[in-house]
Amino acid sequence: MASEEGTGAFSPTTLPSDDVTEDVPEVTEQLLLLDMGQSFIPTIPTASSSGDEKGSGRYELKVSSTTEETPGILTIGAGSLWETSEPPRNTGSSTEAPYGTWKSPVSSQMATQGINLIEEPPKVDPVTGNVFWCEEINSENGSHVVFHYNPGTQEIVRWTPKSMDVRTQVHEYGGGAFAVYNNTLFFSNFADGALYRQNGPDAQPVPLTNTSYRRYADGSYCPKYDSLFFVVEDHELLQKGKNVEPENGIVMINAVTGEEKVVAAHADFFSSPRVSPDCNYLAWVQWNHPNMPWGETRVFIGQILNEKGKLAIVKYLQHGSMMTPSFNQNNELFYVHDTSGWWNLYKINKRNFEINLTNQSQEVGWPMWKFGRQAYDVSPAIGSNEAVAICGNDLMVIDSVKLAKRIIQTGYSSYSLGVAYSADGTKVYTIAGDGLRQPRLIEVELATGTVKEIHQDLTDNEFSYSADPVVDLGYISIARQIQFPTTQGDFAYGYLYLPKNQDYHAPSGAKPPLLVKVHEGPTFAASNVLNLEYQFFTSRGFVILDVDYRGSTGYGTLYRTKLQEMFGVYDVDDVLAGAEYLAKEGLVDKSMICIDGASAGGYIALSALTVTGSIFRAGASYYGISDLELLAKDTHKFESQYMEGLIGKIDKYGERYVARSPFKNSQKLDVPMIFFHGSDDKVVPPNQALQMYELVKDKGLPTAFILFEGEYHGFVQAENRRRALEAEIYFFAEIFNLKLGDIISDIVIDNLEAWRAQKQAAIKRITLH
Repeated sequence: MASEEGTGAFSPTTLPSDDVTEDVPEVTEQLLLLDMGQSFIPTIPTASSSGDEKGSGRYELKVSSTTEETPGILTIGAGSLWETSEPPRNTGSSTEAPYGTWKSPVSSQMATQGINLIEEPPKVDPVTGNVFWCEEINSENGSHVVFHYNPGTQEIVRWTPKSMDVRTQVHEYGGGAFAVYNNTLFFSNFADGALYRQNGPDAQPVPLTNTSYRRYADGSYCPKYDSLFFVVEDHELLQKGKNVEPENGIVMINAVTGEEKVVAAHADFFSSPRVSPDCNYLAWVQWNHPNMPWGETRVFIGQILNEKGKLAIVKYLQHGSMMTPSFNQNNELFYVHDTSGWWNLYKINKRNFEINLTNQSQEVGWPMWKFGRQAYDVSPAIGSNEAVAICGNDLMVIDSVKLAKRIIQTGYSSYSLGVAYSADGTKVYTIAGDGLRQPRLIEVELATGTVKEIHQDLTDNEFSYSADPVVDLGYISIARQIQFPTTQGDFAYGYLYLPKNQDYHAPSGAKPPLLVKVHEGPTFAASNVLNLEYQFFTSRGFVILDVDYRGSTGYGTLYRTKLQEMFGVYDVDDVLAGAEYLAKEGLVDKSMICIDGASAGGYIALSALTVTGSIFRAGASYYGISDLELLAKDTHKFESQYMEGLIGKIDKYGERYVARSPFKNSQKLDVPMIFFHGSDDKVVPPNQALQMYELVKDKGLPTAFILFEGEYHGFVQAENRRRALEAEIYFFAEIFNLKLGDIISDIVIDNLEAWRAQKQAAIKRITLH
């Protein structure tokens, strides 16, 4: 490690180890913090089905439609599933053609380049009042760019130049790549990992740090000392060839000189360093292996003693999965934890009691795979007791003293990434979407509920920005949430999209192909927000079931933790159960059921294909896990011990790793598969896909493998996403013998003709007998 006099060694003498079991003596100050011996935590029962006294973690959906056409389907919303989602049959205004062969205006280019993706939540400059955010620019090969919106002039201004890509690789997944104060932007540049300072939108960014081995994320600014507090991930020893994990901590960085001082260390992971408004206190989250941030974490509060970043610990708090601490104008502490059975928002009041501000069965927040997400904010207005939170699918305003709550009806059904107050506390900014609109930045007036969409159509030599897909609603399938039975007498959930194309109808009695989508995670969740990549399939005649298998977020802690030691079992059961349920109800063609997934979702997809007698007839894996033993030995620090919780310690439960690895169960595999992977993926190395591809190829099954050069864990280049989308539907169409009306692909499918000939020969033998 570098010396403390240089860049700041990981050895702050005032910070105790995360293994501390006793409180450090409190510093005498006016900060009102929780006395662990006097905690008062109002809780509610975990949602459960009737008669289940212990609580199953089920999230019961309202039965709004069970018709003869859709028996047993539980939906949210009025009317039959088919009523609003299926095109009219046998009408003179549409052409009859088999499902899966329809032509559609939802092109692969539209689906992957429709709009720029907002990647970082809004942040408000407390001095200028301008609203900043970061989005991925498709026209610039997925580069991430910071913009601001001026509420006074209504102007959108680009900040970072084309030479910069505002991203960070801390934990590999990144997030929290910029901070802003007084018209000055501080951001991480992807190419070199350094922090840069930019004094205004027209200024050139200048490097603030100069080490090639440190990465930075999740920063906040302290005006009292003109300094920044960032999470740091130090790879110095790795770059020197040492086989060790990178070291994590929190650093205080002088905003002018770039001088660094490590102020928090001695834990495996850190997040969310947040400075109190008077800059006297710093709160942060930390945890150790083998925990993940949605498992067991602690919030620490330290008093900032001087401009050098010397800290004295005031208190630490431990309540299950704690996250996103912050302070209001009175230095009262807010944070989220899940001891009630749901991630709720809490505040420590002036009597040192912890108050649950959202004591209901809805989540405030998301698993912290990425930095910078914050599902609540506290009003910056002096004397205000108000907070606003994304609570489930609601935008909720809370009086943190009277505990009164109200929901703002914005017309949107989903909010994501984060929420931020305007500088004067009269408005909030968040990312919103619904079944007809992709996520976009909106401004909400709290007093009136008036909503303004923050975008303008700009086309010049620099960039283009638009938040509206150019596609008729006659081609858009609206998702319906469903609940279906699965193993162990339990239920799983998902969003169902039915075929929708105003130009076509299917022949009478025909049933559509089904594509089951498996989200990443495994603690992520499906969404009902408009996704044009889904519409790319549904407008061509596919049904999509986006499964929230056990382990997904949004249904409470109990549901989220059901994969403990059951990864590769319950999740696989659930995707199989969802497909079998739709086939049983007669909604899909059982001979044309396929599955795809990315990362952990790719693993689930591969596993579902290697189950004896699997209902799936083809699959696609996007940077999926094929060998759990290999992954346990070869992945990045953040997830290096994740498998211990999901499966068990490998030295004790090694047989589980074998039994649940698709690669080790290849004898059960007898269906075609296609693989997509990034060459520079450090989370799931490309050899995981390559070895599985070779195995499928050697078995004589149709297969293909596309390696995208320069891509990491998740594809950012629009051209690569376009090519993968076309290749996937083309692959499925070839396997199911569907003649696509308007899609071609340059992929070469190994073994396809020989496999077809074998199938035809088998059919002929059956016919002769």
